[in-house]
Amino acid sequence: MRLNSTPAGRPSRIHLAILALACVSCFGGLFGGPALGDHEAIVAQCARTMRLTGNWVVPQFLEAEFVRKPPLSYWLVAAASYVLPPDPASGLPVTDAAARLPSGLAAFGTVMMVWWAGSLMLGRRAGRLAAVMIASAVVLLLYAANATCEMLLIFFCTWAGVEFWLGVTHTSRRGRFVHMMLFYAALGLAMLAKGPAPIALVAAPLAFWWYTERPLRLIARGGFRATPIALRSFVRGLVPQTLRVFTRLWFLPGILVFAAMFVPWMLEVARRNPFVDELWNWQYLQRAQGDYEDTRVRGFLYYIPVVGGYLAPWVFLVFEALAAPWMRRFARWRRPLLYVGLWGGLGVLAMSAMTFKKPYYIAPAIPALVLLMSVVAVRVLQYRVRQPRRAWALWGIGVALSAAAMTAGSAWLRHEAPQAWGMLVGIAAAGVVLLLGAGAAFVRGRPGPAFALVAGTSVTLFLVVWYTCVPRVDNVGDVAALHRTLNAGGVPTDARILWADQRPDARLNFYFHRRSEQMIDPYEIVARMVDRTEGKHLLRQMVLERATNLLNGDEPVYLILKRDHFEQWQATTSVQARLVGIVDSDAFTQKNDWVIITNAPTSGRTGSPHAAAGCILTRLRLS
Repeated sequence: MRLNSTPAGRPSRIHLAILALACVSCFGGLFGGPALGDHEAIVAQCARTMRLTGNWVVPQFLEAEFVRKPPLSYWLVAAASYVLPPDPASGLPVTDAAARLPSGLAAFGTVMMVWWAGSLMLGRRAGRLAAVMIASAVVLLLYAANATCEMLLIFFCTWAGVEFWLGVTHTSRRGRFVHMMLFYAALGLAMLAKGPAPIALVAAPLAFWWYTERPLRLIARGGFRATPIALRSFVRGLVPQTLRVFTRLWFLPGILVFAAMFVPWMLEVARRNPFVDELWNWQYLQRAQGDYEDTRVRGFLYYIPVVGGYLAPWVFLVFEALAAPWMRRFARWRRPLLYVGLWGGLGVLAMSAMTFKKPYYIAPAIPALVLLMSVVAVRVLQYRVRQPRRAWALWGIGVALSAAAMTAGSAWLRHEAPQAWGMLVGIAAAGVVLLLGAGAAFVRGRPGPAFALVAGTSVTLFLVVWYTCVPRVDNVGDVAALHRTLNAGGVPTDARILWADQRPDARLNFYFHRRSEQMIDPYEIVARMVDRTEGKHLLRQMVLERATNLLNGDEPVYLILKRDHFEQWQATTSVQARLVGIVDSDAFTQKNDWVIITNAPTSGRTGSPHAAAGCILTRLRLS
């Protein structure tokens, strides 16, 4: 059966099933589940401030400019809040659902884009399987219900990659021009979503493909013996391909479209704040180089298990998929396979070469890898087991490995998530049974139902965990405890609260409507420090000095410090302050507990066990 063949009478039902799966996976987690995380709450709070102030140009976070990241996610969340009702308790615009809706729409767009691209590049059946795989992959399930900009970036990077392919392969000159302009627009919107990441994830890999496509196809056809011919082809093609950048890729008008997506916003922000370039240098360049305070040493291979996790439950297809562009059985689709392979693979390699690494940095490369895997999925669905005994033996090994994994995972969950341990183990056990059932169906010669069962199990398990287990872990509990401690300590709702040694937790304002601010403005930090990794001691000294000055002042202030920094401050100053309370914000170590101190006189309220301490000498040691 050919890759693009379609069983008679089935397409409409298959298409409806894929659309239903996409809707459930993309929108199923938007209207419930856990509270927003800290970074999600920043997006929601900036969008809420835009609605309340009418200033949509320069994002504001806690009454300070917040231009570290581009504003597209804030704009879309603010726009979504016009469609959905306001918060019923406070009457304020932007709810959890409004904050997550743009990500859900971007996720749905990504599924449709992968479906379309797979059908055009690799055949209709591969396109449908690619849509099913991306709709049920962990990466989409995680970020479809996440209010940060990650899903927007995934969508725009995917769109850009698809438009570039169409711009190169379209048969008409007008069609190529339209698709190339859309490519530049999508790439620019990706920049407006999250800064320069699309350059490494999309532009650089596609530029590499542009110059090496013919040499690599020569090697794929002739093996390594064709390497000298491929090298000569590469050298001879450098100048003509560079000229085609201007004649076939329309680079000059395209770069104007690309810049029009985000440069006007940057110029307006720079006009209002002449020092913003230093902040962007600190946010992007220094982060990429590892000159960042919270840089962790992560090796070049750090992203390999991350890619595996993002591709689950389809990761078993990736090994053959990586070899597919070079295999004879897939020779018919060699050109598009090389395209999506280089697009996704080089994107991961580019991010691996950077010192500063976060798991979500490589998420935009996953749709390209899913497209690469789709031809392998087609082959797997056409496969029929010829040695049932061996297949059942492998299935039995899978049962044993699953039992061992369940045992180890249960022990780990009992330690890491005791609140939801029992429920998580039960859900995981049900998932293992269903996946083993899919394996049994495959061995019995029913690969289609097995494929559908894997996809349905992945989506169902995620949503069950999202609605039942994740809220039990309660990611906003520490901030709620902080709010209760402030109330018990008699801290007025309009009091000036400053986070001394970290960025303010946005959930304190978004959920509990307590205004707080960062004690040291980010502009001041970048003005005094170039390398934050080497300037940690300077930053710590700035924190301690500023805290001392504020507590010596006449204005009542409330400072939130981490316990270890508070104890360092105690050892270096003789300033008197009142202890308002201590919040256990880290279950594993006391050094990250929040200590709240103030120079304000006691209010006489004693609801907190620490509030009755009155004025205490800073030499006091906390237990």
